[in-house]
Amino acid sequence: MTHNPDAPPQFDPDEVWTVKQFTSARNAVRFYRVLALLTGTMLMILTVEMLYKYLYVPFVLGGSPADALNFGGFDLAAAIAISHGWCYVVYLIACFWLNSSMRWKLGRLLILALAGVVPVMSFILERRISRRVDAELDEAVVVAPKE
Repeated sequence: MTHNPDAPPQFDPDEVWTVKQFTSARNAVRFYRVLALLTGTMLMILTVEMLYKYLYVPFVLGGSPADALNFGGFDLAAAIAISHGWCYVVYLIACFWLNSSMRWKLGRLLILALAGVVPVMSFILERRISRRVDAELDEAVVVAPKE
């Protein structure tokens, strides 16, 4: 069988990306990486704060956890918890954007979401996911619209 040079190439539709989809996936992984690192950092700060407040203050200093990290009416512990909470909300948006841009299944989205609440996991998963996205996008067939 001879190949017709004027015929359009045949690709599996699941492997074909438009320029817009490809660009969106690249932007999604950048946004995800920033939020994964920010959320992971905030979670580490929150973990240290909780250890200080509930272990160090009562058992080493003999104080009350309720009085720990209060400075003239400003509750630093609450500020850290609220900051992490809002970072996590934006992180979930980044995970959803990345998951939908990469056409992944729901299971991967759940793993991405869990990485924001398990200390250190977001740092590990961020690196693995970034490499996976780069590999998948390097293999992607990108088509431009007709002019």
